[in-house]
Amino acid sequence: MKKLSVFLFATFLIFFSSKEIKANSPGHMQGYFYSNLTPYGTWISIDFGVYAWRPTIITRTWSPYRIGRWIWTDYGWYWDSYEPFGFIVYHYGRWHYDDYYGWIWIPDYEWAPAWVEWRYDDYYIGWAPLPPYAVFRISVGIVYTHSYLIPVAHWNFVRFRHFGDAYVYNYYVPERTKYRIHSNTKYRNDYRYSGGRIRNEGVEFDFVRQRAGDNIRKRDLVITDDPRNFENSRKRERDQITTFIADRDRILTDRESLRNVDITRTERKTSLDLSRVELGEIRNRDEARNREEVSPITRENNRESRQERNDQIRDNDRRDSERRDIDRRNIERIESERREIERRESERRNNQIIEQRRNENLEQRRNESRENEINRQRERNQVIEEQNRQHQKEQERRSNGWISPNTEQQRSSGNIEERRIEQNNNQRNESREIRTQQRNENSRNESNREDVNRDRRQNTEQRQRTR
Repeated sequence: MKKLSVFLFATFLIFFSSKEIKANSPGHMQGYFYSNLTPYGTWISIDFGVYAWRPTIITRTWSPYRIGRWIWTDYGWYWDSYEPFGFIVYHYGRWHYDDYYGWIWIPDYEWAPAWVEWRYDDYYIGWAPLPPYAVFRISVGIVYTHSYLIPVAHWNFVRFRHFGDAYVYNYYVPERTKYRIHSNTKYRNDYRYSGGRIRNEGVEFDFVRQRAGDNIRKRDLVITDDPRNFENSRKRERDQITTFIADRDRILTDRESLRNVDITRTERKTSLDLSRVELGEIRNRDEARNREEVSPITRENNRESRQERNDQIRDNDRRDSERRDIDRRNIERIESERREIERRESERRNNQIIEQRRNENLEQRRNESRENEINRQRERNQVIEEQNRQHQKEQERRSNGWISPNTEQQRSSGNIEERRIEQNNNQRNESREIRTQQRNENSRNESNREDVNRDRRQNTEQRQRTR
């Protein structure tokens, strides 16, 4: 009896020890979500058959899509997380901030480079995790099954020049300025389906590269479907990044690993409206419930419920389409206003340049006129000085020797007559030059006025053609 008790006790210890090792060793089991995320957080039962993962985070400022970097790939903007659990939770499922639990992750089966919304302007770009109400549909992209507005506190904003930085989390704007930036940015959400994968186009790459500079380049993604291989190959090469993409059927079978994972069950209800969530776990649970209800009346009710749900989905799709159309029209209106402002600014600059050139020409002509007047005055002074020198020489000769009065008088009268004739000639030449200068100036003014009028007519015609 004593040996039997010892044997049962040893068996009990071995069983629970192996269970604890399995629950806390990443990659020990062949599971994907449940077993590999257990070492870094807690699984919580938020409803019957629905589980959410809560990371074990101590810091108060932690949030999803915060510690990592953005990379441009063949699938659009890819979030390369630096956290050990990031290769799953940032490419599958959605995040929800609960008032009691904090950040919780709801699993889903669709892979994407990142599940985020975008906002941007000419200086800043920001992103925030998509809520569980966001569902991807091939025909339209992201649609919301429930009206939801992401709180401003959940957004991360940086300047474009820091967006491609490997340590982008060092450049997030502070909380006190986040609200002002958020109110000035435009909404952007562009998810597509191409080549069998979901693409996160987000903000256009050319626009980001133009604003951020040449520090953003395209990198290749190396795909693996084994979490253990992924953990062993997490080397961030210069031109390629390893990412985890698993087969959908193998992810579905991962629920078998729940038997080896501790699930926390509480009576506390989450703030998430599960009736509006269509992610993988909840969708499978609802389908299983519908299959178990075999009553004809129940099937009819389920059919009506599904019809109502489909109608609601169509209404939500229509509202989402209307919202995208409104966003597109607003973007077009803003772009049109921006082009009109640029055109007016260009026209104003051209007019300023024309006016400046005209003023420069007028100033140049004034300077030339002043220089000509100075030269003429200098020439007159030289003539007067020459006459004074000749007069002084004549007086010196007169004082040195006798000269006949008649000869002296004739010479004096002749000099006077010559000076008078010379002065008259100089006056006529000056008058002629002044008239010629005035005619030239009037001609140049008329030409400038014609140039200004022609430029104005051309600007008016161009503005009319633009309109």
